[in-house]
Amino acid sequence: MAQALSEDEFQRMQAQLLELRSQNYQLSDNLRKNSQELSSLRQKHVSMEKEYQKAQKALSKSKKAQEVEALLGENEMLQGKLHSQEDDFRLQNSTLMQELSKLCSQIEQLETENQQLKEGGPSARGVPGAAEGELRRLQAENTALQRTIGSIQERHEKEMASLKSHETPASGLRSSGAGRRAVQQLGAKGG
Repeated sequence: MAQALSEDEFQRMQAQLLELRSQNYQLSDNLRKNSQELSSLRQKHVSMEKEYQKAQKALSKSKKAQEVEALLGENEMLQGKLHSQEDDFRLQNSTLMQELSKLCSQIEQLETENQQLKEGGPSARGVPGAAEGELRRLQAENTALQRTIGSIQERHEKEMASLKSHETPASGLRSSGAGRRAVQQLGAKGG
């Protein structure tokens, strides 16, 4: 027969559940922001692709073929980085969704056990302290998830800064009017 929780233990467990729920909302919000950011990157990619095609047509008419090749090579490299970054974000979002789903199901299970304990019934595990241990484990997992999200956001900001710094034209391309205009257009779109 399961022991009844004291009022203090019950209040502590309620507070922990509320904290977990709050953290769950924060993780959902972070995931939503990451999804919006990914969508924004995809839109930028589409606009960069259009600008790339326009620049390619303009540069094909240019007299300086070497400068054109250098610019095209740089654009291809940036597009490759962008594709790689999109793949990374997809993987990160997928992982976060899986972990968030797992955390939600664990919270629901804990809420069910808590409700059973309130009603005086035995917990699903049959051990009164097991719910408390599970809460501690979930808190640790939640903290780890928050750190992961923080590091993902930090890495994303660094990669975006790196991409922006690579979008500036090479010094050798400044002499070409058409090349300079195409690079300025790409820089304006990328910024």
